[in-house]
Amino acid sequence: MVSVEEMINGVWIEGEQLKTPGPRFIEQLATLLVELHTSSYATEPSEMWNIIDDLIEWKDKDSYCEDALDDLYPITDELKGCWVSLHGDLWRQNILVNEEGNLNGLRDWEALSIGDPHWDFRMIRRWIGWDGLDELLLLYNSGVKWHCKRDYIEILDKISLCHSIKIRKERGLLRHDKPDTLDLFKEYIRIWPKAPLMTVDGRFSYIKLN
Repeated sequence: MVSVEEMINGVWIEGEQLKTPGPRFIEQLATLLVELHTSSYATEPSEMWNIIDDLIEWKDKDSYCEDALDDLYPITDELKGCWVSLHGDLWRQNILVNEEGNLNGLRDWEALSIGDPHWDFRMIRRWIGWDGLDELLLLYNSGVKWHCKRDYIEILDKISLCHSIKIRKERGLLRHDKPDTLDLFKEYIRIWPKAPLMTVDGRFSYIKLN
């Protein structure tokens, strides 16, 4: 795996986007995030609070989004207490793995920014499950001076799902989306905290992940 600095500088990374994590994937991701979050590569503030403010102002938000924002309010001060370098857009298309599913690196560093470390964990459980997230946090927390909490990530996962739906309702499907991408996000919300199994072609089935 190339270094974080090389990833940020755009070094070519071999591999394919994440489908099924390999036996070393979670350990490798924890190590990479520790390296990134204890670095000083980022200079611009994260979009997290702008995203949250947009959801607060969103006139068409449903009860799920309202509940997610209600859950967020009590922890807002704690989410402003730790500032680290973030990848900012950690989802399967930006996670490159080898044939065994082990981590080769991360791409698309356009959202590199400074913010709360919980933000980088908000989507990953959709591909490693909640048990995988627990393992990831155990390894990650042992390598940093702060402590990321699963219940905070659960709230940010819901916030992220709401944001994903909002931008697609307002702008239409994004460049990398499949025709049923909006249905996928709605399904995530319908069965939360479970998750549908999303395949590499963007389709999904109703299989639970942990």
